[in-house]
Amino acid sequence: MSLDYQVRPFSKEVEAAYERLFSGDSNDKNAALLQWRFRDAPHGPGHFATAEDPSRGGEIVGMIGLIATRLPTPNGIVPAVQAVDTMVDPAYRGKGLFTSLGRAVHEGGAEHGATLAWGFPNDNAAPGWFGKLGWQNLGTVPFMVRPIRSGYFLRRIAAGLSRVNIRMVSRPRPAAGRYVRIERFDERATDLWRSFSEQAGCAVDRDADFLNWRLIDRPDAPYTSIAEQGDHGDWRAFVSSCVLDKHDGRICYVMEAMSRPGDSKALAGLIRHQVATAADAGADAALAWCPPGAPNRAAYRAAGFLPFPDQFRPVQIHFGGRALVPALEPLLQSPPDWYLSYLDSDTV
Repeated sequence: MSLDYQVRPFSKEVEAAYERLFSGDSNDKNAALLQWRFRDAPHGPGHFATAEDPSRGGEIVGMIGLIATRLPTPNGIVPAVQAVDTMVDPAYRGKGLFTSLGRAVHEGGAEHGATLAWGFPNDNAAPGWFGKLGWQNLGTVPFMVRPIRSGYFLRRIAAGLSRVNIRMVSRPRPAAGRYVRIERFDERATDLWRSFSEQAGCAVDRDADFLNWRLIDRPDAPYTSIAEQGDHGDWRAFVSSCVLDKHDGRICYVMEAMSRPGDSKALAGLIRHQVATAADAGADAALAWCPPGAPNRAAYRAAGFLPFPDQFRPVQIHFGGRALVPALEPLLQSPPDWYLSYLDSDTV
């Protein structure tokens, strides 16, 4: 079997491949979301490593999506790609397509322009990325959890215990005008991010353009973003969250939470407010991604979040990557110095 491997931009052919290969995931892979993710992203257009079969008219039979990301570092901006949406046509599985597609990602710098590839392989994909393709495994995604209603957790012990469904967070308190709903991010968000990121290590650039794209401009965006204003109209902290029906319950996802240095107490209060508001909307639990060394870790702990051990998670999500030029290999050494939040997830 002779297939053609290449790296190519988003196109009608790629869109058709999504419709065929991801037929069971139409809500997450519809045309509007694909164009938002791969054409409209502020860090650059997305690309795809594809396997195409000449005997089927060049039809795409396997692919890996590549979201353009920008990583500010002390040595300058690193152009990178986040690998997502790996899929191989069932008729072509077991023939080495995944490995060849991964190599196309690594060798496709002239097309996608990146010098580092990274992502979140699940248990099924992890052996390929971390084994055959030489990615550095930086561990599992750092989940934190805040129980909101007891029944969601007790029913996992015994179904009958779900009747004991006690609300475990207080009601949201009025914030006397300090909390404002964010309709659109502006230079105050960029300024807050620059201040926060000085302590955050390596991270995808979360300036106002990125936040607007990720949280405001996404089609059918479900997110609510709240800021606490300082005395002069600047932002001390902001939190973005959403409530979705997932994992056999109603989950509050804290997408992002950041504050200026020294304003951890304000951030903790804002997180508590958002979780309490989610409880009013029927949420059973709140989830966040937060590395142990992150500057907002103390605020999450003060707001009642706890580390979510791997053994209690329904699925393992790993984090890692590979430098495509030797000079960037230190960015992927253990222990990792990356800041992550749910903004980095392509599934929420």
